[in-house]
Amino acid sequence: MLNIEDFKIRIRYDEFLAHPALTSIFVVLFFTLSFARLPGILYMLILAVEIYIAMLFGARFAATEKKEGEADSAAPQTAEKS
Repeated sequence: MLNIEDFKIRIRYDEFLAHPALTSIFVVLFFTLSFARLPGILYMLILAVEIYIAMLFGARFAATEKKEGEADSAAPQTAEKS
């Protein structure tokens, strides 16, 4: 059975606060794209930077999230020989 708690979006503000320059650039570019009339090439360039920063934050959020029951990936895993 599906649990709605598994699909909730959790925003970890400490990750945004850990990267203030990227967060400010992201916010400024977002509002620039939203409210300014830009030439097509500049619009596409800023959109590409926005996507890159969003993917960077997404990767950081996914990397720092540890689900219940998962082993620590930084810990070396040893295999027993039989």
